Amino acid sequence: MDDVETLKRFKASLDAPGRFIADPDGKIVRAYDAKVPIFSLASRVTFVIGEGRKVLKVESGMDAIDPSGAITACPLRKDAGH
Repeated sequence: MDDVETLKRFKASLDAPGRFIADPDGKIVRAYDAKVPIFSLASRVTFVIGEGRKVLKVESGMDAIDPSGAITACPLRKDAGH
């Protein structure tokens, strides 16, 4: 549910490939049921989406805090195919 500027800084800090999608209105959070029950907060969830909008990897909770698994699963990473 971060805004565009927050995600730009986060993406740059990770040198992460691919696109990050801002969701300040929580529309995506609701669509993927990634909201913390009772609170108005999103759960930490990372989705890696590939060609044809196929979900390649989903990490949630503590696993989503460390982005290395999602970056490894990203087909756009710098060392993909090597």
